[in-house]
Amino acid sequence: MLTRTAIRTAQPLTTLSTAAGVLILMLCMQVQVSAAQDAGAQSQTLTVTSAVDLALQQNLDLQIANLETSMSQQDRAAARAELLPHAELDANDAVVRYNTRAQLGIQPAIIPHAVGPYQVVHAGPAFSTPIFDLTLIRQYQASGHRLLAARADEQAVREETVLLTVSEYMAHLRALAAISAAQSRVELAQRLVAQAEDLLKDGVATRIDVSRAQVRLSEEQQRLIDAQRDAETTLFALERILSLPANQQIEFADQQDFFSTPSLGFSDPLATALNQRPELNALSERVKASQLAHKAAVDESLPKLTFEGSWNEQGETFAQSTPGYDYSVGVKIPIFTGGRLRAERRKTALVEQQAEKKLAHERNVVTEQVRDGRVELQAALHQVELGRQQVKLANEEVTLSLGRFQSGVTDNIEVTAAQDSLARANDSEIGALFRYNIARAQLAWAAGGAEQTFSH
Repeated sequence: MLTRTAIRTAQPLTTLSTAAGVLILMLCMQVQVSAAQDAGAQSQTLTVTSAVDLALQQNLDLQIANLETSMSQQDRAAARAELLPHAELDANDAVVRYNTRAQLGIQPAIIPHAVGPYQVVHAGPAFSTPIFDLTLIRQYQASGHRLLAARADEQAVREETVLLTVSEYMAHLRALAAISAAQSRVELAQRLVAQAEDLLKDGVATRIDVSRAQVRLSEEQQRLIDAQRDAETTLFALERILSLPANQQIEFADQQDFFSTPSLGFSDPLATALNQRPELNALSERVKASQLAHKAAVDESLPKLTFEGSWNEQGETFAQSTPGYDYSVGVKIPIFTGGRLRAERRKTALVEQQAEKKLAHERNVVTEQVRDGRVELQAALHQVELGRQQVKLANEEVTLSLGRFQSGVTDNIEVTAAQDSLARANDSEIGALFRYNIARAQLAWAAGGAEQTFSH
């Protein structure tokens, strides 16, 4: 038997044990969460090609386009079903009573005034099938062209997805290149500050030279901060396009490719565009579908031949039922529809003309886009060459002005001016490279070969 003192001693020990158990449990949970986060935060190495492939697999806009294509496939299946036989099972059980005079208009003496009530049972299959209906045939053919148009629209979304992915990817590489250039300029500015302070101690430079160098250092540090901000924002946009998780770490394996200027693998971009641009293919298929829709409206005036029939067991009860059947061939010829058929023919003819005008307009737009893209790509290439020359000359200017300042010939105004020239030259070169990469991607898209150029 425990005494009161033992009980009081045991209670704190029990509380301490419980607290220790809770603490251990929390530590274990924290370790598991950290391990899960580390597992989910595994880095993924990307190139522009792998980024495009990933976007074509995970982009939500493309998934929506896939669903629209599937819907068009179901519309075609529904149009085909109208040409196939239809069968259904019909069964009913009814109790009938009717007035003879009301049904016949007279009252024969041999027939009672009221017949019934009596039970009637019918059960059996019924079927129908069109034998000759050009309207249904035309509608089925038109649904096939609409399906091809939907697939072309899906390909257009794929091309746009590739262009958007490449644009955001290159924007991020541009930001990374700007960070590298800004970091090198910050290091240069730090060396110039140290040099100015050393020259101040030797009596060669003045205090204003040191202040000027420090101001320049702060400006370069601010440019570095801006470049880092641009890199983060472009990375967020790229993650959204690729549908990547928020904690996904990304490594870019082709940063140096940003500084290259590869050519576009199309000998004649305009001919390629007129042949394989998905927008043109989609509109061409819609023109064919509208032509068939107009023919279907014209064929509404033709006779339609159908075959219908049914077989069933009929009688007062199932035990007393006997087989019965009904087969018929019907011909339907429209005589007067109140102008509906003529209105439908005119409407479908207008839709056909509208589709043809849209196709002609889109061909002109595609031609303009390809021509503009070729001019832009050529101009961007010349700008890249000029930017590289400017960087080379700016580096030489920095070296020469640094030597003049170190020898005490002049103050560091020339050095800061040379740093300004170098910063502008870096920005010009990086901007020109970005312009070239975007122009190349846009010309590939204008030619209808963006996926062919940037995907595996």
